Amino acid sequence: MVGVVPGSKRPEERVVYTAHWDHLGVGAPDARGDTIYNGALDNASGTAALVELGRAFAKGPRPERSVMFLAVTAEEKGLLGSEYYADNPLYPLATTVGVLNMDGMNFLGRAKDITMSGNAPLTLQDDMIKVAAKYGMTFSPDPNPQAGSFYRSDHFPFAKRGVPAISFGAGQDLEKGGKEAGKAASEAYTKDKYHQPADEFDPNWDMSGVIQELSVFYELGSELANSGRWPEWKQGAEFKATRDATKAQRK
Repeated sequence: MVGVVPGSKRPEERVVYTAHWDHLGVGAPDARGDTIYNGALDNASGTAALVELGRAFAKGPRPERSVMFLAVTAEEKGLLGSEYYADNPLYPLATTVGVLNMDGMNFLGRAKDITMSGNAPLTLQDDMIKVAAKYGMTFSPDPNPQAGSFYRSDHFPFAKRGVPAISFGAGQDLEKGGKEAGKAASEAYTKDKYHQPADEFDPNWDMSGVIQELSVFYELGSELANSGRWPEWKQGAEFKATRDATKAQRK
């Protein structure tokens, strides 16, 4: 599913937001006998964020560049939807400014840090860190780089084709409870809810963390959409040569 807010000056250049709307569907029952894998956090929350960002851009002043909102499927099956789009893009990847991916939002309340899925040696990461600082968030590297998460979310099919692409969100240092509370909540989610039927809507979720995250996503995308800058891979990055090969197609 694709939605686009056309740019007012350079519509052929596009900032892209992504989120996957799928989960595991119906599967083996848990201890309660529940067989429905709702995927409320992973990733109905990211899809809802995608819709709200689209609403915000559509209601606000038209950006100079186009902004695209891409909801992909089959992420849980191996990034199949984002791989398909990257192989069959509606618009050229060479003039895709950057990709900002949302994969699970923060329902634990405001955080004091922001983190990324893996490490992205990109100027786009630097831009994200600067924007996050405006919302009281410092940068924390991926706490589990050994998990290879950079290669396991929907920004990756774009990244390996050279497009500057990142997946990021709130870290574990919460305003209420600090790192200890954040780490405990993350471990509990992984143990009891991740890819399980128990990943359901919870009326006790604290939406202030989502608002904080969405503010960063919106402002970063807006800055890219209203500038002439092209984010770049840094020297030595494995996808830099692929992106550089298309440089002549960007103004």
